[in-house]
Amino acid sequence: MSTPRPVSRSLLWIVLCGALFLAGCARPAPPSASQELHLVVVHSNDTHSYLAGRDKYGNACLASAECVGGLPRMATAIKDAKDAKDAKGRGDNVLVLDAGDQFQGTLFYTAGKWPMLADINTLMPYDAMTLGNHEFDDGCEDAASFVKALSFPVVAANLDPQPGCPLHGAPYHPWIIREVRGVKVAVVGLANPDVCTLAAACPQTHFTDSAATLRKAVTDLERQGVRHIVALTHLGLPEDRALARSVDGVDIIVGGHTHTYLGEGSKDGPYPVVEYAPSGQPVLVVTAAYAAEYLGELEVTFDASGVPRQWQGAARRLDASVTPDAAVEAKVAAHARELERFRAVPLGRNDLEYADGIEACRRGECLGGLVVADAMLEAGRPYGAEIAILNGGSLRAPLKRGELTRGDVLSVLPFGNALVLRQYSGEQLLAALEHGVAGEGGVGPRLLHVAGLRYGFDPTQPPGRRLQWATLTDGRGAHGAHGARRAVDKTGQYTVILSTFLAKGGDGYTMLTQGQTVPSPEPLDADVLGAYLQAHSPLTMPKTGRIRINSPSAPSTPR
Repeated sequence: MSTPRPVSRSLLWIVLCGALFLAGCARPAPPSASQELHLVVVHSNDTHSYLAGRDKYGNACLASAECVGGLPRMATAIKDAKDAKDAKGRGDNVLVLDAGDQFQGTLFYTAGKWPMLADINTLMPYDAMTLGNHEFDDGCEDAASFVKALSFPVVAANLDPQPGCPLHGAPYHPWIIREVRGVKVAVVGLANPDVCTLAAACPQTHFTDSAATLRKAVTDLERQGVRHIVALTHLGLPEDRALARSVDGVDIIVGGHTHTYLGEGSKDGPYPVVEYAPSGQPVLVVTAAYAAEYLGELEVTFDASGVPRQWQGAARRLDASVTPDAAVEAKVAAHARELERFRAVPLGRNDLEYADGIEACRRGECLGGLVVADAMLEAGRPYGAEIAILNGGSLRAPLKRGELTRGDVLSVLPFGNALVLRQYSGEQLLAALEHGVAGEGGVGPRLLHVAGLRYGFDPTQPPGRRLQWATLTDGRGAHGAHGARRAVDKTGQYTVILSTFLAKGGDGYTMLTQGQTVPSPEPLDADVLGAYLQAHSPLTMPKTGRIRINSPSAPSTPR
């Protein structure tokens, strides 16, 4: 149990008023209750339609047996938390929250879309959720339909859809207020405002500034006698920590988006991360990885003035020790039966062992990135393509080992992006590679996987100066040796095959909207990968060394 330095909100207000009385200062209304409160917040985020969890290779499962995580185990763990009694025999102090991105990530979602998730959610005992960026992947109409179908509230105080947007008038809320043991507790939602570039939000989808929105919400809620505020966000851990340090009146921030695990062995921090608001009050920041593998549980004791006094908790891994909930398992099984038509179409075989999966493909080279880039370049060469690029965030699952089916391909590439050819200047191409490594630590969903090209970057340099070199190759992945290399010339012209998502400026790639169109068939990415698997099965290891980290100069020998 951790004990922070206590700060009295009343004392701080008196000091501030004494210092600022010439400008006028009105003391806020006293809190609605004076007793201590013991609150338990149970939370998930970025479940990404991993309904039955993942196997040891990171592949999505169709049933809980032999797998880790999944909604059946999550439902059991939530119910256990709600049924737990404190020393006084009470168990009425639990809030269950989801920080968004339930959409996208597995064949379950590709086949069932939002109606499948709404159906599963009828059995998930959430008190509220907010919207992630992937809730907008299929447009605002689907997002609005999902919000309307849920049996629990969606909170998004910063979402401001204008007339013409299907979300305008949808039944979401800026916040909810729950009474916990006689004390008002509010949950304020902050959805991801980047959906216009990360997803397919309509042009009328607007957002207000997250920090300003949260400050206003705190003011409005305190006027209503609310003394405890939880921010439920899909902004990412760095943004959550910045909010905690800049906004007064928030006790807990439950977040998502960056897929961060907090706790023992994490490089990102303990569970919870403790920040301090401008007033000096501790703010507890939590998140619970992704893919329904963990469930966070934070216990907080507040003193009589409403300040967190003690806390403990962890992101609990939902392993085999957690018995799956039978009702949720049955519903997952019903949806799994609908996937058989995809899984009945064999395409090839993969027996390779190499780093792969959604997280590996955001940190550097991964098997899926290598194979998909090679498949794209092979499809684009007859039309003049010499380079293929794809963003790491487009790869949502590892290439399964063993027989690969149409369903496995759709798990890797679920977005249904068409592939197009564009001609770019060397300057535009280099700007795209630089943008891909501009995230924290130089990695993340924008990281570009490539074929016909290699590049090196130094993540210790400031963003905008990380790309060290980029060279073209005439190699053909696994089917030819690297030949002569030449540096990308800023004044040169290069024909690139890429997804429509990137060509339209997705993930902030505005420089890629400026390319000249090159006529081509524009096939779907999943079809291109499927054809490549049929032509090159069993897969042989592609050439590696295309992304070099901490590499100040181009390698002089082939790899």
